[in-house]
Amino acid sequence: MREQRVHDRPPDGGWGWIILISNFVMCACVFGVQKSFGVFFVEFREYFGETAGGTAWINSIMSAVAHGGGALAVPLSVRFGTRPVVMVGGVLSCLGLVLSTFADSILYLYFSLGVLTGLSYAMVFAPSVAMLGRYFDKRRALVNGIALSGSGATFALAPICQFLEQEYGWRGALLLLGGVTLNLCVSGALLRPIVLAADMVSRDPSPRTPVEPGEQLSIGTSEDCRHQNDLERNNINEQESFSRTNRKHFDVTLLKKRRFLLFATADLLSSFSYLIPYVHVVPCARTRGIDETKAPFLLSVAGITEVLARVFSGWFSDLKIISKLHVYMIFIALNALACFLFPLATSYPALLAYSVAMGTCTGGFRALIMPLVADTVGVVRMPNAFGLTLVCEGIGILLGPPVAGWLYDATENYNSSFFVAGGCFVASLVPLCGLSYLNRTHKRDSINFAETLQDNVNPSTADPCGSVPLVEHETSF
Repeated sequence: MREQRVHDRPPDGGWGWIILISNFVMCACVFGVQKSFGVFFVEFREYFGETAGGTAWINSIMSAVAHGGGALAVPLSVRFGTRPVVMVGGVLSCLGLVLSTFADSILYLYFSLGVLTGLSYAMVFAPSVAMLGRYFDKRRALVNGIALSGSGATFALAPICQFLEQEYGWRGALLLLGGVTLNLCVSGALLRPIVLAADMVSRDPSPRTPVEPGEQLSIGTSEDCRHQNDLERNNINEQESFSRTNRKHFDVTLLKKRRFLLFATADLLSSFSYLIPYVHVVPCARTRGIDETKAPFLLSVAGITEVLARVFSGWFSDLKIISKLHVYMIFIALNALACFLFPLATSYPALLAYSVAMGTCTGGFRALIMPLVADTVGVVRMPNAFGLTLVCEGIGILLGPPVAGWLYDATENYNSSFFVAGGCFVASLVPLCGLSYLNRTHKRDSINFAETLQDNVNPSTADPCGSVPLVEHETSF
């Protein structure tokens, strides 16, 4: 069996471009199908005689499980491999849609579409995006934005779903969609695993050899150190096995990291607000006298601008004119401002302008979540951290739209829902400000440590092996 190559750092290309294509197709199948379920909303409500609120729980459960299940999917991908987990997720997605064709009650759909299909999307989405982050470093934000722009397939799948529902009924349409989602298995087959040098290093160093910021693993290159290098190379398999053993369970030590906890808290609050405008902008437009044939176009406009904003946000962040975190905070703040100004949008052109702002701001901050997780905890711990982040998103997405709906029932005014969404966006800026402060402290301490280390180097006792830096350890906070 051929020994797998160990990369010093993410290659920023190569097979990573195939991983990007795989992620794009994955997002098209997952989010395209998920967001197209609005086509079946009226059919489900009328066929089963349910209320709008009861029917809406199908998509809410699916979204919450798809995000929250990431905490389970990532450890599974570490234990069994990303490729088989994603391919099994593709099969389960097809199974959930096919089983839904036999539904005789709305509770049946809660399980088949909400739980089973949502879990399959978790098994596909989180491991795929985590692997994409391991292949890219300098272009990480850009490629993540391009991959997530695959969700723009909604604009193709929504009319297709409408056509299939009219021709074959909702049962026949779900059956055919099940066949479409089998393409997730093809995407999963393309996910070739990559071994980074950072994977070879234990994250539980001995107290006698503490890991400091900037400390690196070195491999000699001189003739005097050839034997030492051979020993290190021959020990790679043992180190890799040790690293996999440590990473196959939930990485609970992430909960002790202040920087990660601050970001996860902010992500939960912003996810609470994320879907509220998308759920309420169309019914609110109808109450303001907008024709029912024009109102759904608001979502199309928001979706198109969201896709474009994801790519722009990733590209701009990689320019490093300002930090990714500050770009993220700017889009969050603008989203809050748009929600607070929503009551002024009483005409159709004003609502179109709001939809453009909503899609731009939402796509801008959503594209940076995975790159920020990687920057916060490091590329080795990023998969587990991303899974925990998706749990926070799942909680917010599950609670946000129902709470906004209850506010409308109590006030009979959609403005209160948008005010709550804007308030939660503002609240998410508080932990982000704390994270920004810790990042500046981290950077300053790292620079001071590097300068001190350089000043204390004694050429006479320097390592004769001419070390080549391979891995930088993450710091303790």
